Amino acid sequence: MKLKASMATRRKAARMAAIALLALVVGACAQATRETFDLTSDMAGLRGIALRGGPPVFVSEPAAVAPTSSDRIVVRAADDSVAVLPGVQWSEPLPLLFQRRLIESLQRCGLSASAGMGAQTRLQTDLRRFEIDIARDLAVIEVSVELIDVNNGRARAARIFIEETPAPDHIGAQAARALSDAAAQVALRIGQWTRARL
Repeated sequence: MKLKASMATRRKAARMAAIALLALVVGACAQATRETFDLTSDMAGLRGIALRGGPPVFVSEPAAVAPTSSDRIVVRAADDSVAVLPGVQWSEPLPLLFQRRLIESLQRCGLSASAGMGAQTRLQTDLRRFEIDIARDLAVIEVSVELIDVNNGRARAARIFIEETPAPDHIGAQAARALSDAAAQVALRIGQWTRARL
């Protein structure tokens, strides 16, 4: 009886393991089929601006809540509900991509910006919205920004930036492009604002 029970238990465990493995394979295949995008945009208008030289700024990783904190492209419906676009994703979690875009923009505005510690000023950001607003056909980015004095932890300045660009198409490459364009514009405005306060 014990032998039969043991064999039945082993078969059951083997079946469960096979099901779990199949679920992992299916999940991996589903993710592998997603089209992947970066926050790239035409920066031609900024060519010729010095990439470094000004005061150093530590750009911390932006804060964000799910699903904005993930690698998925977020859409907002007319009823204010949020979802993610199927079949597409960012190349890595959005806060990391936006951090790089901020660093690039600050450098192009003449600041020695980096993700490393050592600067007396920290640029702290909170990604409140980074999405396609389906009802209004817009890419919407809202970022809360603070310049923090590293020595005493006090805010030198704070502001909320909102950028909206047309997004008549709500899928794939078109949605990613609209958000990339909006990100480039808001990052440039944040860079200019920061430069003026240092």
